[in-house]
Amino acid sequence: MSNDVFISYSRRNKTFVQKLNQALVEKERQVWVDWDDIPLTADWWAEIQAGIEGAHSFVFIISPDSVASKVCGQELDHAIACNKRIIPVVYRNADSVPDSLSHINWLFFRDSDGFDTALKSLLEAIDTDLDWIKAHTRLTVRAQEWVKKDHNESYLLRGDDLAEAEKLLGKVDKKPRLTLLQSQYILNSRRQQEADRQRELEAAQRLAQETQARLEAEEMRSKEQAEAAAKLRQRAKMIIGALAAFIVVGLAALFLMIRTGDLVVRQDSLIQSIIDSEDAVTNEQFCWFGTLNGVPGDVLPACDKAIELDPKYSSVYESRGLALALLGNYELAIKDFQKAIEVERVTDNDEDLVNEWDYYIEQLQNGQDPFDDDLLAEFRRDNIPNFQEE
Repeated sequence: MSNDVFISYSRRNKTFVQKLNQALVEKERQVWVDWDDIPLTADWWAEIQAGIEGAHSFVFIISPDSVASKVCGQELDHAIACNKRIIPVVYRNADSVPDSLSHINWLFFRDSDGFDTALKSLLEAIDTDLDWIKAHTRLTVRAQEWVKKDHNESYLLRGDDLAEAEKLLGKVDKKPRLTLLQSQYILNSRRQQEADRQRELEAAQRLAQETQARLEAEEMRSKEQAEAAAKLRQRAKMIIGALAAFIVVGLAALFLMIRTGDLVVRQDSLIQSIIDSEDAVTNEQFCWFGTLNGVPGDVLPACDKAIELDPKYSSVYESRGLALALLGNYELAIKDFQKAIEVERVTDNDEDLVNEWDYYIEQLQNGQDPFDDDLLAEFRRDNIPNFQEE
């Protein structure tokens, strides 16, 4: 908290200082004055220094006692070091007054002088150029705080505070002038703010780069997704284009038509159309559903094509393995299920699928067909919409 006045005096002049203090308080001025006659200690001196630094004006009571006082001399030296406005008040004439006071206008409060007239002059001196004095005091207090905190950057000026302080640097005609510490404090604050802004700019640039990279990645994913969607649409188009009946009667009915010979297009043309789609998923699905619907031999070329197009897709081996098993070719079926396990281990590593395929291999190696009617019916229910056993 700042005060209007710090009074430096000898304890032998305490009665006069009490009268002066009371008069200033009545004029609504805040006064810092030490009434305690105690030895000089580190803590006490730090408090005195803070009182001087936080006061707008430093009033030195001149008397033979004060000019001889070591403590008063130290207080005056600190006020001078802080470039405080110093107002000498003569209470008693004294010899050997400090040279630092010789060039300053003195106010006379001797017994022979009029107290009220002198008080009016003191108030005018205190209030002269008050905005500058208050700004000077604020800057002193903050600069000293920065020093006491080992130049911690968090105590530097920023924003509007810094802008206002920088205006003080240009006011060279003002008195008291800024101290070297105050100037250093302002300049260090400016350097720190510029460094902070540079870091903020670099952080913003990094964020912009990261955002751009994410956007590009999203764009790439979107492009890949669009390509995948287009591929799916092409697959559907190929199937629907090859079979108008596929839309009307559904997949189960389609393969029923194949089995009964009621298909409206030639069966070999249908299969060739699927193969010509050059789509692994289309061929694999045709292989799988065709096998489940009792025509594994007819759809086997599509099974082969699916593996040719995507050999790293475990399901293509499963589909062809099922077709081969149902055709009685256990040896090749075993190889396909083994390959399915090998690929699955590298990709999704679905343990449930691997265990199923291990079981099929074991059964086929023992010469047994694991794909009985119940299991095939379960496959159909799981894979063919609205499937009902005939």
